[in-house]
Amino acid sequence: MWQSIKEILSPLQEQIVCWPRGPILVSAGAGSGKTRTLTAKIAYLVSEEGYSPDRILAITFTNKAAEEMKSRLESMTGLSRYRFPWIRTFHSACFKILNREAFRLGYRQPISIYSESQQRTLLKRILLSLNLDTTKYLGLAHSAISLAKNSGSPERFLDKYSHVPKIMDAYERYNEALKSLNAVDFEDILLLVRNLLRSEEAIRGFYQSAFDYILVDEFQDSNRLQNEITELLMRNGNLMVVGDDYQSIYGFRGSDLAYFVSFPERFREGVIFRLEENFRSTKPIVAAADALIANNTFRLEKRCYSNRPGPPIVLVECLNEREEARWVALRCIEHNLKNNIPFQSMAVLYRTRFCSLPFEEVFREMKIPYRIVGARGFFESKEIQDINAYLVSSLNPRDDMAFERVLNVPKRGIGSATLKKIEGFKQPGMSLQEATWIALQANILSKKVSKGLLDLKVLLSDIAKMSPKEAIECFISRTSYLNYLRDYSESEEDFLNRQGNIEQFIYMASESESLADLLERASLLQEDRNLDGDGEDLRAVQLMTFHGAKGLEFDVVFIIGVEDGLIPHWRAIADEWYGRKYIEAVEEERRLMYVAMTRAARYLHISWALQRQGKITEPSRFLDEIPKKYVIFEKSYKNLAKRRT
Repeated sequence: MWQSIKEILSPLQEQIVCWPRGPILVSAGAGSGKTRTLTAKIAYLVSEEGYSPDRILAITFTNKAAEEMKSRLESMTGLSRYRFPWIRTFHSACFKILNREAFRLGYRQPISIYSESQQRTLLKRILLSLNLDTTKYLGLAHSAISLAKNSGSPERFLDKYSHVPKIMDAYERYNEALKSLNAVDFEDILLLVRNLLRSEEAIRGFYQSAFDYILVDEFQDSNRLQNEITELLMRNGNLMVVGDDYQSIYGFRGSDLAYFVSFPERFREGVIFRLEENFRSTKPIVAAADALIANNTFRLEKRCYSNRPGPPIVLVECLNEREEARWVALRCIEHNLKNNIPFQSMAVLYRTRFCSLPFEEVFREMKIPYRIVGARGFFESKEIQDINAYLVSSLNPRDDMAFERVLNVPKRGIGSATLKKIEGFKQPGMSLQEATWIALQANILSKKVSKGLLDLKVLLSDIAKMSPKEAIECFISRTSYLNYLRDYSESEEDFLNRQGNIEQFIYMASESESLADLLERASLLQEDRNLDGDGEDLRAVQLMTFHGAKGLEFDVVFIIGVEDGLIPHWRAIADEWYGRKYIEAVEEERRLMYVAMTRAARYLHISWALQRQGKITEPSRFLDEIPKKYVIFEKSYKNLAKRRT
């Protein structure tokens, strides 16, 4: 088995895989085979070093990446993916620990994970109770609390935060409300586990002994909490982290590149490997991107290169955004017809979403199939949230927000007056669901409402005993949910799209072992929103943001809107952005540009408009950092008069 694995590795990759001592940092350039190296390391530990697969903790950035790694390991080792239970995201691994230790932290099993929309609904109520303007402060408060928890020292962070009045009161009430609902948010998952591991020596020792080796992918995008958890779990230096500081682009979400760059100082006994050969992109693309990123000061030095020949990068100046879209559309057709490149192997990348509109219009006019990636989260759709609310209410009767949604979906005639009567039975520490059943027994509600609530009580009780697939099908059948959804939908097409979502969710449920497992998967998969596409294989040009393109590759890439104010973004050019200094923010924008450039395997085009939204623009300062020897320059409007004639 090891011989067959060796055949797919370069000499340097093989050296990394077989390296006996740790900790190890692999600084891996774009297209250098880091995922192959990381997966091969796990296969080597199992097949050659005798490690048990269920004692290896391998952290990936997304759930999709975790599943892909398990599939690769099945092929490499011949072992079932279920033999690798700890190949997970940070949140998934920590939530598994959190559920196991729920009672130690004052929770009951299973714990609910609140989605972003649920968090905002709860926080909105709290801000209103503090007499704060939610239209002005809700977004700020939600962002502040998230960043505070990710910082690892939330009270200290918020003590210096002055953008929202009474923010400390809001934070404390928000946490109290979550705990009373037996729920956590995504940041709590990490914070609570870090606190538990740090304060309880016996618990820390138990989990240290549970993992013989720890591996972390996309290490450049980890935050303080994730790094602390990694170090608390590590023993005997058995740690390998893999990433590319040139592609660290999530500072606005709390990731901290300092942990990657400072690795040599923090682990003086460690070793650093640099994977510098790009096997994906051509020489001009790799050389230009490497020259661009060399302008960043905060990085670990490496020199990326490629041995693949290819054409120069095309830089294009356009009159306006519509001419830019037309130029790109014509080039898409040209690549499709002359170079035989399918549309799905092409991507249009932009820094901000609004840039896509002229491309949608022009692509429609020119009959070019296209797909906007990451425009809407599957689990944020109404129909999926409705189903989830029923499943959560059946398992966690203390989740008031889920049950409040259930009460009137479909409509049961429960208005504000009826809800007020029910809440009148609510005692301290009592859930809304408990109060509802007490009100039902008290015979104070109308016959229609009482019958609806009695049916609901029986339904929730039945659902809790069913398999995930049966539970969803039972809910749909007994509530006539599809009839309700058809009336709710804007059109027949809208209804069919929503029905398709439900069918996909039922399929997902059929692959889950229990309701708790399904709800955990559904909650954790929301981590991937705006990071991965929805997985559809359409014959269409892909339109997406720079962030959405991370980890992907295309034969042909068009980077559009390369203007100051868009890339680098105008917020980065300001004096301060998300609490970071100008240089830090601009360097992250440069890394974003680097990520966009290195998505291209064969052909790269970079364009800007002289006018956008009717306003004069300036080409991005990053264009001056790309050496002229790697590019050719065009103007989309050189034959404009002739074309219009």
